[in-house]
Amino acid sequence: MSPNQHSQYAQRRPALISELAVRAQQTDWDENGPFKYFLRLAESYRKDAKEAVARGDLEEAFVAFARSASIVLEKLPAHRDYHTSLTNTQRHNLTLKSLIIWVI
Repeated sequence: MSPNQHSQYAQRRPALISELAVRAQQTDWDENGPFKYFLRLAESYRKDAKEAVARGDLEEAFVAFARSASIVLEKLPAHRDYHTSLTNTQRHNLTLKSLIIWVI
């Protein structure tokens, strides 16, 4: 964490989990997007989260991981193409990967 980031963090209280959860729910994705759109979006949020962790922004990492997990665990299974676009193994691995992210 750079000195500037550290002083900004010290000047405000950390966000509550409930506040971060609200931020995670504020999205502008296309609810009717194609299946591959959601796969790419989930991966993009996962990448953003890892970058946020690397720069020490744990709040932003939480928000990005939550958005990615929401897509993988809620949006994709409800998508009309979920069962035709992925094999059983791919669906299992995708869910498992999302859950592992939260453990790590």
